[in-house]
Amino acid sequence: MRFGIIGYGNLGRALVKGLINAGISQRDIVVNARSEKTRNSVKQDFEDIATTEHKKELVEKTDAIIIVVEPKNSSEVLNEIGSYYIKDKIIVSLMAGITTQQIKDMLGWQGKDIKLIRVMPNIAISNCNGILGITYDEKDYEVIKEIVHVFERLGYMLKLDECDLDYITVTAASGLAFAASLMNSYQKASNTLFNDEVKSKEITLRVFEDLIDMIRSEGGSFDEIVRRIATKGGTTEAGMK
Repeated sequence: MRFGIIGYGNLGRALVKGLINAGISQRDIVVNARSEKTRNSVKQDFEDIATTEHKKELVEKTDAIIIVVEPKNSSEVLNEIGSYYIKDKIIVSLMAGITTQQIKDMLGWQGKDIKLIRVMPNIAISNCNGILGITYDEKDYEVIKEIVHVFERLGYMLKLDECDLDYITVTAASGLAFAASLMNSYQKASNTLFNDEVKSKEITLRVFEDLIDMIRSEGGSFDEIVRRIATKGGTTEAGMK
């Protein structure tokens, strides 16, 4: 099986690394990226992976088309892919928040038999230690099982109803970036006070370490911590705003 990957951002790069670490040959991977700079980056990372700026070429040369682009670009990408012959292809979406029905609508293949998988992974798939949620139509399993088994090798995988995929996104993927973003905000606020980035980072880490210790001492109850240090309508809510 040959894998075509559309998109080579943070998650796309992690996916490529994960596939290779899972035993997929570089020669069985094709990456599509619009910019020459990105394509050169792929070749620098993996010299035997083929790259192309044309999605039609990727569709023609691969069996599984894996879409790893930002949701805002989903319509543009799927509309183009849908204009090519994809009846014998497996479509795999790693786009958060874009439903199976929306994908089919944008492909323009309503009512036609499209083998479609949605996967929500985190960045740790790069070393096959990820957490992944996956959803697909059970009637398609015999056709798609090979690629399902490939994704199983990328980490701990949960077969979920589509409505539950968002929980994986929050728990293991984008939620981590959100937490890191909060920590970054705390550090910036601290730096405003001390004008010392090193000291600010140390303070931020200390605050979070204290919070973790507090949570452990309360038996892992976040609700109890909130009740202890926050009053509804008080400084915590005002501070967050």
